[in-house]
Amino acid sequence: MSFTHVKNNARSRFNENQVFLSYITSLEPTNPSDVVPTEVNIMKGLFYVHLYASLEKSVNELIENTLVHISSKSVQYQHFNNPFYSISLVNKLKSFKDTGYNNFFNKASEIFNELSSSDACNLQETTFSKSLQNIWINTIKEICNSFGISTFSVTANIKATVDEIVDKRNAVAHGRETAKAIGERFRTIEIRKKMELIIEFCNYLIDLFEEFYLQKNYLKPTAKSLYP
Repeated sequence: MSFTHVKNNARSRFNENQVFLSYITSLEPTNPSDVVPTEVNIMKGLFYVHLYASLEKSVNELIENTLVHISSKSVQYQHFNNPFYSISLVNKLKSFKDTGYNNFFNKASEIFNELSSSDACNLQETTFSKSLQNIWINTIKEICNSFGISTFSVTANIKATVDEIVDKRNAVAHGRETAKAIGERFRTIEIRKKMELIIEFCNYLIDLFEEFYLQKNYLKPTAKSLYP
């Protein structure tokens, strides 16, 4: 299957998270009223950075993998589904954004002419690399919209957890808060529940993009039979 290595790599990363969290749990006092050692609270705070790293890399790899496989089909521009033009024409759209008024109509006509072009499109796998430096749920939703994936939906609990992981990681990584300050707010049993939701979200996203690719939903319905 085209997405097997993405799934395996994600599983390997999250297994590391689980091993690390189990180690932290073994050091945390079982009695909630006991004082938690400073080094344990630091590790709990750093766990957010570790968990976020697994999520960010897995999502980036997923998006890049999807674009590489679509690009390998050598799809003609005219055959893409309308929402996907925001990806296939990204360079021309960026050029249009930066153009002056004197060249406005020339650049606009280039874009509209490309919509019916029989040229094969070569997609850039790193199109979303900058956007995916922070995996907010709204960022993922915008990317799904660009692909034409209208079925993306998560529970309020998953949204809150994903956004919390991003925020806590940024707080530690950029020095807004210390790892100890963040780690001492939660016991490992709470952190484990958050980790499980992150893994659930990542698996859901992989399945969503795999189905999108296998169903050839980046193509107009009438063009699907042209690309095996």
